[in-house]
Amino acid sequence: MDPITHAASGAVAMLALSRRPLTRWAVPLAALAAASPDLDLVFVSTPLQFLLLHRGITHSLAAMPILGLLLALCCYPLWRSTTPGRWNFGKVWLLTCAMVLLHIWLDVVTTYGTMIFLPFSHERVRLNGVFIIDLLLTLPLLWAVWRWRRKRGLMLLALAWVFVYPATGVGLNAWHAAQAEALLRAENRQVSHLTVLPDAFSPFFWRVLFEEQGPDGMLVREQSLNALGRPRAPETTHQAAPSRLTEELSRQSVTCETFFQFTLLPVMTPLRPEDAPKAPSGVQDAQNLLFYDLRFGSGLAFVRKIMALRPHADIPFQLMVEVAPAQAQSGAETADMLLLRQRLRFSDSRRDSHWQLPRVPRPPSLAEWLVGLR
Repeated sequence: MDPITHAASGAVAMLALSRRPLTRWAVPLAALAAASPDLDLVFVSTPLQFLLLHRGITHSLAAMPILGLLLALCCYPLWRSTTPGRWNFGKVWLLTCAMVLLHIWLDVVTTYGTMIFLPFSHERVRLNGVFIIDLLLTLPLLWAVWRWRRKRGLMLLALAWVFVYPATGVGLNAWHAAQAEALLRAENRQVSHLTVLPDAFSPFFWRVLFEEQGPDGMLVREQSLNALGRPRAPETTHQAAPSRLTEELSRQSVTCETFFQFTLLPVMTPLRPEDAPKAPSGVQDAQNLLFYDLRFGSGLAFVRKIMALRPHADIPFQLMVEVAPAQAQSGAETADMLLLRQRLRFSDSRRDSHWQLPRVPRPPSLAEWLVGLR
């Protein structure tokens, strides 16, 4: 979820309380505490670190008490002895932990995925209830802070909206998934890994993705749905990234391993000539491939037009690889393809690893394990 929504949810939560410290810092500090887990971006300098750290340890349940403690120390005006109606430190700590949990909730209900079980697991939890930016969630919160800040009953309704609206989206997602499965079964189609995603204005628009066997391999189909779960546009088709290939690349590179764990249904296409490595590798039969994830797109034409206007518009998360037949290079019998070079490029944030040699996954050190690095 975007920082504005996080901050607004924290402000709403503080304003909904019957008693709070009588300081002008109370609401701003609650807003900052609710947005604070996204400070993980301060420690990110490479695309790989972005995947490993963003929505990582600062968003995990295990680290929540520690982060809450640090935030409570920063919220000194709330427990300062001279503040009228001040809280004791324990109550402030409880508040900041609640703000971190509120942040985690709003991230988990999106499609991006949040590693709430770090450092024990890199699994990304995504409930696919709301679009990554949802005005129907954010605008009521901003309106409440602006116009209802002195009306506690209305602020309680706004706080309930933070939970009811996303939870409704999660329920609608499950309903649309059941509808899509039933429709595809009625058409006698053999599909797998069916996933329903919220589109922009998700109560009214959704997308369903699934894999299906094609004449030349597995395909990923994409279907845009209306509010009733009915198709609203023709299906689009993409070549699925072969699971055997993604597994081989993951064994050879920590970058590939992290990227494919991040993706939902990765698709593959030949790399555009302008993005290929400038210096040839000199290896015969080398191929340049592009992998990306469909979940950051939209089935709405007007949304795609808006996205095309953003600076540096392109596919948001891209993995580019140069591969060659393994046996032709080293006589290896354990893999079909050898990873020669790789590149991560994230167009929106302008993060680019540029072409580099792969680094084989290894057990992390204790410090790396604690923060979720590899």
